[in-house]
Amino acid sequence: MKKKKTTKGTKRTIAIYILIVIAFYIAIYVVPQVSDIFVETYHAEYGTFEESEEAECLFVRDEKLYHAQSSGVVERVISRGKLMRIRSHIVDVGQIAYYSDMRGMVSYFYDELEEVYRPENIDEMSYGTLEQIRNDEEHQVRKASDEEAASGEPIFKIVDNQKWYLVFWVNSDTLNRYEEGKQVIVDFLDGSEKRESTQIQMKIESLTAQGEQTRILLSCNSYYKDFDRYRIKTCKLITAQTRGIFLETDSIVEEDGQKGVYVVDKFGNYNFTPIRILNQEGELTVAEKNYYYDEEGNSVETVSNYDEILRPEVEKEKSEDDEDDKTSKDKKE
Repeated sequence: MKKKKTTKGTKRTIAIYILIVIAFYIAIYVVPQVSDIFVETYHAEYGTFEESEEAECLFVRDEKLYHAQSSGVVERVISRGKLMRIRSHIVDVGQIAYYSDMRGMVSYFYDELEEVYRPENIDEMSYGTLEQIRNDEEHQVRKASDEEAASGEPIFKIVDNQKWYLVFWVNSDTLNRYEEGKQVIVDFLDGSEKRESTQIQMKIESLTAQGEQTRILLSCNSYYKDFDRYRIKTCKLITAQTRGIFLETDSIVEEDGQKGVYVVDKFGNYNFTPIRILNQEGELTVAEKNYYYDEEGNSVETVSNYDEILRPEVEKEKSEDDEDDKTSKDKKE
C-alpha cells in the first residue's frame, strides 16, 4: 500500500512541475510575442538619399550647321559622334565634298536654331523660351537625310564638345539647393540599365532672378552621348546624395540630449540606440551606419542594416491626444 501511495505522489509532483514549466514558458515567450502584435516596428535599410527635382532643360552649344550647295546623293564619310579636327572631310553630296571649318563632334541632328541658342545669347533667354521652342513646329529637332539632299538642306553639323551648357528655371521652393560654383549631378533619364551612362556632373555657372523664376546655368566639359540630339529635355537635377541608414523620422526620440531610436534585439527587448543624423527631409531621416565618432572622438555603436526599429507608442499617443485636444477646442469655438 505504501509503495502505491508514493507512486501517486510522484506523479502529482511531476504534473505540478510540468505545469510550472509551461506557465514560465508562456510568461517568457508567448505573452511578449502576443503583446508585440500591438507594437509597430519596421526594418531599417541602407541606401542612397537623393535631394533632387525634375526640370525641363535647354541645351545651349557652340555649333555650326552645314547646308548642301546643290542637290545630290548623300555619302557620309564620318559617322555621328566622331571628334574631328578643323578642315576634316565629313560628307559628300553629289560631286561636292564638304569639310568642317571648326573643331568638334560630328552630328546629324539639327533644328535650324543653332545660331539662336548659343552661349553668347544666354542672357536673352527666359522661362518663356521653353514654351516658344515647344510650340515651334517648324524648328523641332530632326535628322539630316543620309540618302538625298536638296539644295540648301542641312546635311551635318559640328558641335564644340569642350564646353556646353544646360539652362533651366526653378521657383523659390527649391532655390536654396543651388549655389554658384557648386556641382550638380544631371540624370538625363534615358532609361538606360547602366545609370552611370545617363548621369554627368555639371557646374553651376550662374543664378539669375527673372520674376518668380530663377534661371540657372550649368556648364559641362564631359561627354554625354546625346548632348547634340536635344534642344529641350526633362532631366533630374541631383543637388545632394547621402548614403546611410533610412529611418522614419517619427521613430526618433531623445534621451539625455541624445537622439536615437529603439532597436528590437533577438530577445524582444527594446534598446535605445544613439544615431547621428546625416540628412532629414519630412518623414525620412538618413543616419550613419554601424558606428560613428562623437564630438570627443569616441566610437559609438549605432543602427545597422535590417535592424528592427520601434515606432514609439508614446509618440503616437501624444499625437492622438493633441488631435483630441484640437478637436475639442474646435467644437468649443
